[in-house]
Amino acid sequence: MALPLARTSYESDSSGEHRGLILLIVAIGLGLRGYQLSLPGHLFGITEYDDGVYFGAALRLIGGFVPYKDYVLVQPPGIAVLLSPIALLAKAIGTANGLAVARVFTVAVAGANVALVGLLVRSRGKTAITVACGVMAVYPQGIASSQTVLLEPYLNFFCLLALVFCFRSFHFRGSRSAIFVGGIFFGVAGSVKAWAIIPVVVVVILAFVESRASGIGNPFTLILGTGTGFAAFTSPFIALAPREFFHQVVAVQLSRVPGQRVGIETRLSDLTGAGPLVWLFGHLSLVVVVLSLTLVLLFVAALMRVIWRGTTLSVFAVATTALVFLALMWPNDFYYHYAAFEAPFLALTLAVAVSSSAGDRWGELRDGRESVAFPVAAAMLSLFVVLQVAYESVAPAAPLPEKMADLVIPKGACVVSDQVSLLIASNRFYSTSADCPRLLDPFGTALSLSGGRTVDGGAAQTAGVVSYWLSALNRAQYLWLTPQNARRVPWTAVTRSYFNGHFKSVSASGSELGTIYQRSTQKPS
Repeated sequence: MALPLARTSYESDSSGEHRGLILLIVAIGLGLRGYQLSLPGHLFGITEYDDGVYFGAALRLIGGFVPYKDYVLVQPPGIAVLLSPIALLAKAIGTANGLAVARVFTVAVAGANVALVGLLVRSRGKTAITVACGVMAVYPQGIASSQTVLLEPYLNFFCLLALVFCFRSFHFRGSRSAIFVGGIFFGVAGSVKAWAIIPVVVVVILAFVESRASGIGNPFTLILGTGTGFAAFTSPFIALAPREFFHQVVAVQLSRVPGQRVGIETRLSDLTGAGPLVWLFGHLSLVVVVLSLTLVLLFVAALMRVIWRGTTLSVFAVATTALVFLALMWPNDFYYHYAAFEAPFLALTLAVAVSSSAGDRWGELRDGRESVAFPVAAAMLSLFVVLQVAYESVAPAAPLPEKMADLVIPKGACVVSDQVSLLIASNRFYSTSADCPRLLDPFGTALSLSGGRTVDGGAAQTAGVVSYWLSALNRAQYLWLTPQNARRVPWTAVTRSYFNGHFKSVSASGSELGTIYQRSTQKPS
């Protein structure tokens, strides 16, 4: 048995090799996401809660308001910094159009992720490229997570970009500058979402092992680069509000009070990409079991290749896939877009599983396998593309809030909502009132003010949360509440009494966009 991390001389890595195949699958990935965005209402309508928080943070930032210091943000500031050029554009074209541009930009980032995976596996042949890029292109939760501004596409982008700089032909590059730049991109990934710590730890451990074995890997250079990248995007915010930054981004997440646990079947359904097959065949449990067993078998195949003759990147792929899976199965909370973080590492692992054995030095056996495996992989990809298109075609239209707002809310009014994406998509985000609350994330604000509790998990009984909302209600001219408002607004006897005594409905109730209320009494001076 060969030692792990063995180096082989036969793996080619010509920069132009299989470029056409990679670009074709990138086009497929972009096409699927573009089709999703072209569905009624999906470009300008309401499809998420989180996109309002992240794009709203960028809008606040270019207006001079700093997260953690001026308003609550329970994620690192990277996404606000990255989207600030689009937020600046939105000042000229309107926040609704700005959000649409950000959505298109997110699709482009997701397409780039397909290409980056292709660059990482191109030395393993056409089958590996088709499988790895195909997974990134058609993975249902990867497509769903790029429908609007969510963190996972950006997190994956910077992790993959880091890997491209750190690795060549499945081994660490010998260039310290390349490793340093790779570390910078890992640091930027960490400034987008803390989950980047998982691949960073795995790469650093492998760098130490490789450095001791061959002198290549440069772990300290990698660590320095990671720290530099993270500091570049976070240090100004930490300097302005160190205590608030630590509390909101670190302490609140670590002290979150467990709510109702999301079941294992739901998690596995998302992680295995079962949605389109369940839509086609039904039988959720059976589909999840079959897909899970298939992926386990492929994971074992990849693991055996790593044990037999593991290259550094293949070890990374298998280890990170397992760790990310465990990390996503551990907490009580789980949302559909979480699964998208598994996609790039799963794609790399499957490429290892289906690629030719590292012992096929002369290529004949490898070429023979490719002649059979590549058409099969291409046919499977084609089937999944057709299935995904059919699955997307039945998606419901997304509601458009601007017409509803135009009927009752004058531009520049102070509007408070339990879902700020409503205000962004209706061009009601900015107020001419300097006293208007800067509430951006009601869900995260409840977590921050209650020591990690959600509104429906006990935060509604927390004095700080109730006081915050009373202050917001006291300053609002309009209140826009979604059907989900009970999960974000602490409706105690006190807040309910204030609301009933000071606001009246001015829009039709029962809409999926919720109800708009106008202040019916004079605001206190």
